[in-house]
Amino acid sequence: MLAPRKKLWSTPASAIDVALDFAQPLDHNDVVYDVGCGDGRVLIQMASRSIPFSSDGGSSEETNNNSTTSSQQSSPTHHHYCKQFIGIEISPERAEEARSNIRHAQETNQIPSHVSIEIICANALDTDLIDYSRATVIFLYLVPRGLRLIKPIVWPKEDAPDNSNDDQTA
Repeated sequence: MLAPRKKLWSTPASAIDVALDFAQPLDHNDVVYDVGCGDGRVLIQMASRSIPFSSDGGSSEETNNNSTTSSQQSSPTHHHYCKQFIGIEISPERAEEARSNIRHAQETNQIPSHVSIEIICANALDTDLIDYSRATVIFLYLVPRGLRLIKPIVWPKEDAPDNSNDDQTA
């Protein structure tokens, strides 16, 4: 078990902002995985901040920094160029809820049309079903035991960060 079953833990929006800060800069070649994606809120929030990448090295939708208010200037917008997101969820009901929420976000243009989000309904520890080699960023908001179980899969020994406290792995 990577996450508690009796009580659903939702990732706070502030944790997603911190994760985006930590993962910057995301580019158009990145693939973000959300392990235990639940209702898809992390994927939706991250995907909604994607801006199209153009071959001249800039965005094809320029952001207008001159029209920001002082409160907006003090908090980063977390825009990025990542266009591919994959959520992994063990619960078929939660996976379908994520798909439904993502469809709604796409239909209401919360998620840009250039972004692809896939939900895989599987045990995140099943490496026959989940190919982590494609991931360039892996979002983990799990209980400590879940982090200990997933760490050797997403960070094989030779690539593992040297963290003496496994419960606090970033």
